[in-house]
Amino acid sequence: MPYRAEAMIVIEMWRDVERRLADASPGSPDEESLRQEAARLRDEYQRLVGLAREHHRPEPPPLAQ
Repeated sequence: MPYRAEAMIVIEMWRDVERRLADASPGSPDEESLRQEAARLRDEYQRLVGLAREHHRPEPPPLAQ
């Protein structure tokens, strides 16, 4: 799967986690779990951007806030 398509999937998953994080109780185990998942997805997105650059492929779009 091209890096761009993979990144779009990761972005959608990341957005979903961020929405759920906004509703999580501060300090709860759920909040911590969601923060870890958001960090993992951020790292995966950055990895895909790096691979696209390395292989001279179109870069994934930036994550719009």
